Amino acid sequence: MRSDDYTFDSDTSYDISAAIARKKQGRKAENKRARRQKKLAAGLCVAAVIVVLAGIYLGGLSKYAGKFLKNTFINDTDVSGMTTSEVTNMFKEAVEAPSLTLNKRGGDVMDIDLSDFGYKVEIAAPVREAYNSQNHALWFTNLFKTDEINFEMDASYDEEKLERLLRRTVWGSTDTQNASISYGDNGYFIVPEVYGDTADVEKLVDYVLESVNEGKLDIDLEESGCYKEPAVKASDLSAKLDVIKAKYDFILTYDFDYTQEYLTGAQVFEWTDGNGNIDRSKAVQYVAGLAEKYDTFMTTRHFKTTERGEMDISQGRYSTGQYGWWMDQEKTVDMLLDYIAEGRTQTIEPWYVQLDTGYVYQGFKSGRSANDDIGKTYIEIDLTAQHLWYYKDGELQFETTSIVSGKATDPARKTPGGIYSVYTKETNYMMNAADGSYRTRCSYFMRLSFEGIGLHDLSRGSYGGNTYINNGSHGCINMKYSEVKQLYEMVDRGTPCIMYY
Repeated sequence: MRSDDYTFDSDTSYDISAAIARKKQGRKAENKRARRQKKLAAGLCVAAVIVVLAGIYLGGLSKYAGKFLKNTFINDTDVSGMTTSEVTNMFKEAVEAPSLTLNKRGGDVMDIDLSDFGYKVEIAAPVREAYNSQNHALWFTNLFKTDEINFEMDASYDEEKLERLLRRTVWGSTDTQNASISYGDNGYFIVPEVYGDTADVEKLVDYVLESVNEGKLDIDLEESGCYKEPAVKASDLSAKLDVIKAKYDFILTYDFDYTQEYLTGAQVFEWTDGNGNIDRSKAVQYVAGLAEKYDTFMTTRHFKTTERGEMDISQGRYSTGQYGWWMDQEKTVDMLLDYIAEGRTQTIEPWYVQLDTGYVYQGFKSGRSANDDIGKTYIEIDLTAQHLWYYKDGELQFETTSIVSGKATDPARKTPGGIYSVYTKETNYMMNAADGSYRTRCSYFMRLSFEGIGLHDLSRGSYGGNTYINNGSHGCINMKYSEVKQLYEMVDRGTPCIMYY
């Protein structure tokens, strides 16, 4: 056997094999122990995570107990983490204004105390309902989403009380006015429109009640449409002003003695058509308006008598009785169109009805006023008392009870009451009865009517008293010579004469 040859006996091989086996078993045991340790560690980690999560969950549950969850918005307001009481108070402060505020046109503000019409807002109930709608057991889900809640806070109030308050209020003092063209020292100019503050109460009331029902307590009344807008604005009149300045730069003044009426070129321009021609019907309408306003013929006058107080006295039974102002409308329109064609500023008079006899229906100029057309200079005759007075400028100038009027028992001869005037004065006048029953001359005659009734002298056996009842005239007023002469010399033509029973 060589000395370097490695050989082993059986015992040695056994020992080596046993050692190798033991080593393998040791490794298996160690691996098993390691696996057991890893499992234990993993279990401990899971348990720890569960404990942590449970803590977080319970912490969140405790944090949001009685409170709104994170990322909760009510009516666009963040209420996260707030209690129902806190949210209720917050909204209460926001919606419960101290008053109902009404913002008027022009900047004025009107405040109405909410207690004046019992205004209250219910907030607690809808807030509590919103809170109850959230699942607090799943509070953590709100970490990843937004919870938006919207509700209306119900308001209650006494609608009838509020409506009465609104209707009792005076809404403004200035009416809306259209822009217009006016005339001044420097000619025509534009008067700007006016935005008035008077309101349409019906529209205003409806709008305010509707707004309050929606919870609005600060209201802009301009948005209600209760204010009237000008239909014509200054900017609309610029072109018209240019035309008027070029062609209608005049004013016509109608003289009615105690007052005047002005017709401007700007008004006349409104009568034209698209070709600039005057619409005659507009002129007719204008003149008719003047006649309605200023004509007095055949109207009843309210007259204060000397001894019997105030009386309403009609024109008289004769339609051709002549006292008063009576405009000839057709002739006045013709003349007006001529004046317009001239296109110059001037003072003019209406044309009054004129009879073929030459009589013109114009009253006594000095007696014309806004109140009547008799004035303070007139003859007054009480036909029942057979009493005559003559006043000049309000002062008694003449008086007599020595008169005899028409025979009262004969309707054909009875002197008719009414409003007349002394429209002619004649001396040495021949009187002729219409039926030819008499023909006699008088020294002084003052005609009162077209039928021949007048004041004149006549020698009689008696005057005054009841003479007129059975022995009256044929309708005239008989007077003593000396008295009618005196009166004749005092009275001017046109003087009104008022006779009544």
